[in-house]
Amino acid sequence: MFRHLFCAAVLAGTCHAAGAGETWTFTYTGFLDTTDNTFLPDREMLGSFTGYDNDRNGIVERAEITSLILNGKDFVACEADSNEYYSCGAELFSYSVSAGLSFAAGESGRDPEGWVGAGHYFISGDGEYQYSYRPGHDESQAYLWTPQTGFSINSPSPEPGTWAMLGVGLLVTAWGARRHHTRK
Repeated sequence: MFRHLFCAAVLAGTCHAAGAGETWTFTYTGFLDTTDNTFLPDREMLGSFTGYDNDRNGIVERAEITSLILNGKDFVACEADSNEYYSCGAELFSYSVSAGLSFAAGESGRDPEGWVGAGHYFISGDGEYQYSYRPGHDESQAYLWTPQTGFSINSPSPEPGTWAMLGVGLLVTAWGARRHHTRK
C-alpha cells in the first residue's frame, strides 16, 4: 500500500511541474532616443515570459503564456485590472527558435472626461513608447529599435523542484533495482 501511495505522490509531483511552464529571460540593448535623436548603446529593455508550447507546434503563443514581464511590469497579470478607464495587457505574443520573439503589450489610462491620460507600450522590433496629456500639455517619448539593437534570450533552465524530482526519481529507481536484484 505504501509503495503505491509513494508512486502516486511522485507522479502527481511530476504532473504539477510539467504544467507549471518554463521561463525565458531576454534583453534588448541599444535604442534610439527620439527626444534628442541619439543612440543610447547602454539602454536596456529587460524581460521574461513564462509559458509552455501546449500544442507542440514549436511556437509559444499568446494563449500559452502565463506572464510577460517587460521592465518589471507583468502585462499578463495586469489584464485583470483593466476597466473602462484603464487598459493593460499583452495583445500579441509569439516565440519560436526559428522566428524569434514578437510581442505587443502596454497600458493606458485616462480620466472619465478624457482630459488627462497616459500610456506606455512596447512593440518588439519597433519601439518602446510613452505619452501623457493634460489640458495645455502633451508629452511623448520613444526609444526605437535600430539595426544596432542587440538581443539575447536565455532558454529556460530546470527549476530547483525539477532537480529534486530527478533526485527522487533516481533514488526510487535505484531502490527498485536493488530490491529486484536482492530477490533473485
